[in-house]
Amino acid sequence: MKRTSTSMKKTNRKAPAHRPRAAAPSENRAAPVAAQVPLHELSDEELFQRYMAGDHETFRVLVERYEPRIQGFLRKRLNDEERVQDLTQDTFLRIHRARASYDPNRKFSTWIHTIANNLLKNEFRNRSRRRETTFSEMRPETSPSGSPSRPIEFEARTADPELEAYRTELREAIDQAIERMDEHHRVPFVMREVEDLSYEEIARAIGIPVGTVKSRLNRARNAFRQLLPVGV
Repeated sequence: MKRTSTSMKKTNRKAPAHRPRAAAPSENRAAPVAAQVPLHELSDEELFQRYMAGDHETFRVLVERYEPRIQGFLRKRLNDEERVQDLTQDTFLRIHRARASYDPNRKFSTWIHTIANNLLKNEFRNRSRRRETTFSEMRPETSPSGSPSRPIEFEARTADPELEAYRTELREAIDQAIERMDEHHRVPFVMREVEDLSYEEIARAIGIPVGTVKSRLNRARNAFRQLLPVGV
């Protein structure tokens, strides 16, 4: 009986309280944060969409990426460094103002070159309307005799007005021919023939293989020859 009572006492003892298992070291760590991609590694489209969402730093990256290209494009066509700088700034200003109308499915490079080209066309159009002249001399409103003076005379700055007129006509014909080209031909054509970019640079900007760039350029040159007036 003594053995029995002893065993009952052992059975009635309370089991030790359950202690929570210590968390493994990995369980206490915060979930790793995805590494942020540097801005310069993002595509043009990704940068601009982030700019539209309020990240203004991405616009600075786009300016650094495209400012030399736009300036090169304008310098090839416009022999006026001051106007080149002005039109470059106007291009990015237009980009900023028209950001709400940007189509994410469209290449950013195509969009910005189209804007720069339109500004250049407007520049040539305004120049053709506004005759660049200087006063040969300023005459008083009345002559010494009291009679009305002859109208103010002008002289053209260029030594050969006919040559200047031909150049203006040629620029307008080239602009019209380029404007009438299909977009997928026009963009690489302008990058190569106007901006003097390499095949590799064009391929990276547009996002197509180098071989495709070359084939598009061949078709673009043929289209340009057909669109350019024969007499120009």
